[in-house]
Amino acid sequence: MRKLLFVFALLLIPASLFAQDWRRGYRNRPYADNFFELSPFVGYRYGGTIYADQTALFNQDVAVNSAANFGVNFAIPVSNGWKVELMVDRQNTQFSGGGNGLFTPNNSLGNFDITYFQGGLQIPFAVTRSATPYFAVSAGVANLDPRVSGATSSTRFAASAGIGVKVPINRNVGIKIEERGFFTALSNYGDNCRSCYYTYNHDLYQGETNFGVFFRF
Repeated sequence: MRKLLFVFALLLIPASLFAQDWRRGYRNRPYADNFFELSPFVGYRYGGTIYADQTALFNQDVAVNSAANFGVNFAIPVSNGWKVELMVDRQNTQFSGGGNGLFTPNNSLGNFDITYFQGGLQIPFAVTRSATPYFAVSAGVANLDPRVSGATSSTRFAASAGIGVKVPINRNVGIKIEERGFFTALSNYGDNCRSCYYTYNHDLYQGETNFGVFFRF
């Protein structure tokens, strides 16, 4: 019996040494994020003005109210931690106008839904196993859907840029915080054009702060 225990101990010693070397080598290897990621998120989107010379809907400039947004992002690994991301991001909000005086409340002018459909790149920097900060750039379209009598939805070119950080909880799940800004082109030389010329900076600009959970596989 003692001989069997002695042989068993001899077998364990080199195995444990090998395991220590393997773990040490694993820790020393640079981290590579080569996973697919599915990231549902919620957030808060703010800013935005629809100018009177960009639409026949209103005869005044109207604000797009700040409101919650929600969406999902699917990221596909490419190389060196870079990922192609596909995103759908929706906000259900309202138009408001008037209230030009000090402390005068704005008037609600109807509901307004904005949905961004974007594709782009997620570019990491300073990547570690405990956190992955990244830049994001994307382009696509925005579906603008005013819930106002006589109005129809419109789809326009849109682009976005953002910065965020991903913090893994374990190998397959983590949390994600992101700040992103959107640009939507509203110049219109066709129908719904009141002035029929382009006015500088009269496009739609919005920003949002998002919190989400990512699932890797």
